[in-house]
Amino acid sequence: MPTAIEQRVISETGLRAFWSDRVRRHAGRIAARPPSSGEREDLRELPLVTIDGANARDFDDAVLAEPAGSGWRVIVAIADVSHYVRPADPLDREAARRGVSVYFPGSVLPMLPEVLSNDLCSLKPGVDRLCLACEMRLDARGHLKSWRFFRAIMRSAARLTYSGVHSAIEAGDAKARRELGALLEPVERLYAVWRLLAVGRRRRGALEVDLPETRVSLGPGGEMRSMEQVERYDAHRVIEELMITANVATARFLGRARMPALYRVHSPPDADGFEELRHLYSGAGHSLSEAAARNPDEINQALRALVGQPAYEAIAVATLKCMQQACYQPANIGHYGLALKSYTHFTSPIRRYPDLLAHRAIKHLIDGGRGEAAPLRGNELAQTGLACSEKERLAEKAMRSAVKAYKLRYLSGCLGDTLDAVVSHATGKGLFVQVPEVGMKGLIPRWRLPARHGRRRARDRRGGQGLHGFSLGQQVLVRVARVDEDRGHLDLDLFSA
Repeated sequence: MPTAIEQRVISETGLRAFWSDRVRRHAGRIAARPPSSGEREDLRELPLVTIDGANARDFDDAVLAEPAGSGWRVIVAIADVSHYVRPADPLDREAARRGVSVYFPGSVLPMLPEVLSNDLCSLKPGVDRLCLACEMRLDARGHLKSWRFFRAIMRSAARLTYSGVHSAIEAGDAKARRELGALLEPVERLYAVWRLLAVGRRRRGALEVDLPETRVSLGPGGEMRSMEQVERYDAHRVIEELMITANVATARFLGRARMPALYRVHSPPDADGFEELRHLYSGAGHSLSEAAARNPDEINQALRALVGQPAYEAIAVATLKCMQQACYQPANIGHYGLALKSYTHFTSPIRRYPDLLAHRAIKHLIDGGRGEAAPLRGNELAQTGLACSEKERLAEKAMRSAVKAYKLRYLSGCLGDTLDAVVSHATGKGLFVQVPEVGMKGLIPRWRLPARHGRRRARDRRGGQGLHGFSLGQQVLVRVARVDEDRGHLDLDLFSA
């Protein structure tokens, strides 16, 4: 049940929070009489595992890696949602309206009813589940050489968590390794494949912006109890790279078959955004050439040089704001941030509608269909991509709004407290600073700055000189002066610089 803060955000953004009786009845019928599995490859004896966050409730993907000659055989098995959710049925229409699952600190607005998202489609351990599998062959350097998609039935060997896998593999904790038991070697093989893929990622120059995430923890009444930095382990990166590789295989499979599909595309920064990037990094002592507008590797090198410095987070955040937003569209123009020529989304059909469409396109091809006979194509496909992109942005806005509201509620009880902060950017209104402890920005109004700073004009929106006499990334101590929960404002006083 959404908390009061989440209900307010849901109302303000117009998100769909309830299921119609028709959708509930349809989902209930499917859950009561699951369709027969038909002819499928049997993967139930393979040690496929899911690795997710400790609080995850829907499990889209299970993974396996094993040596194959001088290279690797990798299987990414994805919940076969399209087996249950058919085009234009009540579930499909509702999923299309929602577009994506929305994850708040205290609740979830799932794209599909919980009887499917958390049960029938979820790859729970020890139970038979239908899946659409992508079997990939990688060479000894981790290059994707071939792929095969097929319907299968699987039984997850275990529901593992990022923290548990981290303890066993990265930290070498003896107890955690014992708990993995027979799965220790299969998990170690996943890491071996990831190391190859990570080298490939760095070689092609994919954008690497590693920002801390602040998790909001709620009490039983929906009140904010604490905030904590979420540690990102290599276990997260293992799954991320395996999913990226499966998505690349999907894009290549669909593209070579000339199958109309929605690609996940990311345009390079436009002229204004790139000029702002160059100015930003110039102010931090790093110059970007014109080549960085086509490949982000130069940006990576500049960011790596800043790791550990106070300015890193401010510059990393500003870098992302200079970028264009990724979206879904039938025209494949590549993905700038990932430095990939072809990319789509296949791995999360429980929570993303474009992935469900990708599954249908794949099945159309493996059943002998041709691209020109695709069920969704032309203007209808383009409009669907546009709608999915808009719904994704709405969901992201709602999630950010809810988290910000919780943080402001927390800070309303901290009036007068001092916090460490880092100078982010300036406008005519004053100086904006990032407060790492709460993972959000606050404003020191111009009139609250010392006279020698307040009278200076802010020449730049981000970075460089002109920050009311401060420098980008400069560490300052601030005091919580005012919290306006209704308007979403945090005003601060400069305590010391």
